[in-house]
Amino acid sequence: KPSRMKTYLIAANWKQNGTSKTLYNLTKNIISLAKKRKIRHKIVLFPPAVYLSNIFPLIRKTKNIFLGAQNISPYSEGAFTGEISAKMIKEVNCNHVIIGHSERRHIFGETDKVISSKVSVSAGMKLNTILCIGETNSERRKKRTKSVISRQLKTSLLPSCNVLRKNLQKLIIAYEPVWAIGTGKNATTAQILDVHTYVRKTLSNIFGKNSSKIKILYGGSVNNKNAKSILELDDVDGALVGGASLKAKKFIEICSSI
Repeated sequence: KPSRMKTYLIAANWKQNGTSKTLYNLTKNIISLAKKRKIRHKIVLFPPAVYLSNIFPLIRKTKNIFLGAQNISPYSEGAFTGEISAKMIKEVNCNHVIIGHSERRHIFGETDKVISSKVSVSAGMKLNTILCIGETNSERRKKRTKSVISRQLKTSLLPSCNVLRKNLQKLIIAYEPVWAIGTGKNATTAQILDVHTYVRKTLSNIFGKNSSKIKILYGGSVNNKNAKSILELDDVDGALVGGASLKAKKFIEICSSI
């Protein structure tokens, strides 16, 4: 069992949900419940980019609640209509970013190469980078989970290896089996433990002994019922929460489950 002193990272990915008003209220509720429950873990909120500036004033005075962007451009600036750069999100007080979420990979066709560029841009801007990895259902059925994860880690991290090495605690990996995202299906604790152990080993091959500074989160239908059993596993350092993070009470139950 992990030590009681371990600080977990619980991320709330709101995806393309909410309005200015509902997310303002959600944030206020999360803040007050976190205070009431004396949550000591690190909470990162990922609202849609257009609301980042609305949410920041609310969390500014909190000790352990931070702001993140759901995505960034692979380019630092220029003629890229619709894109938002790392520099821009930093300017609106974001210090975390999610890169390579399975929805970006599978719905918007982001390749390993694009994701690698985003990691490089993010690391260069000293942002806390949450890199998402995970296999599809057919990849798991063909017993390709580990080869897929190894490929995703190596192609995303090796090109920026030297920059990342300078701030390894700013690199966070989120394992999200694609077949368990928003499906209500969850990986078993044995499956999660197996993959997280493998991720830890792969990170150690890439970065050496300092790789223990890298947090590994689990994402994929995490809710207030299963969070405790997942967070108690070795090499699980937090959770990336989707649907359940849109309800303050459920989200805080996840945060206080450990």
